[in-house]
Amino acid sequence: MSGYAKSKYVVDEARAVQQPKESDITGNIIIFTLVGLCILLSLFIIIGFFVIAKPLEASLTSVAVRSLKYNDTSSSSSSSSPYFNATLAMEIRIENPNFGFFEFPTSKGDILYNGRVIGEMKIDGQRVGAYSAIKIEVGTKVSYKEDQAPSVWFKNDVKRGLVILQVGAKLRGEVHLEVLNKRSVNLKCLMYLNLVDEVIQRLWCK
Repeated sequence: MSGYAKSKYVVDEARAVQQPKESDITGNIIIFTLVGLCILLSLFIIIGFFVIAKPLEASLTSVAVRSLKYNDTSSSSSSSSPYFNATLAMEIRIENPNFGFFEFPTSKGDILYNGRVIGEMKIDGQRVGAYSAIKIEVGTKVSYKEDQAPSVWFKNDVKRGLVILQVGAKLRGEVHLEVLNKRSVNLKCLMYLNLVDEVIQRLWCK
């Protein structure tokens, strides 16, 4: 073998040793792609945790009944029309699970009996800090009466001394994060008003 052929053989052999295999290149590409996707996923999770606002929660924690009056038509001394009215002292809890604070203006809510509004409540605007909750005291008066041909269901409710009231309110505000997120929190609760004992017998919120 000549010197030129020998040196060419040595060079080709070195190149063959140093040149990576095609399978190794493909494997490295896959690894780098997976690492990049993991990094992107982590960034999205971090951004979502700190920037994207999460749903807020509102609930009634307590309701006190004051100045309750009602008329049971089953009594011989009663007038012809059943009715009830009372003053309710409520405590509303608003929870903010976000990194930024939630701020809402003064809002209104309704108290309903059998789908009819029998009272309104005013909820003063507040600021709820990040990862915290506040309680708001709200007072309202409720009153219901059927003057002409009272319905059977209303007579029965007053007779048994138990009426079911629905509480509803929507607090529209903003969660202040790195970007501004408009959010609202809904208050939807049901409560059993015991006319005889003048207490809220049951209370639960969605």
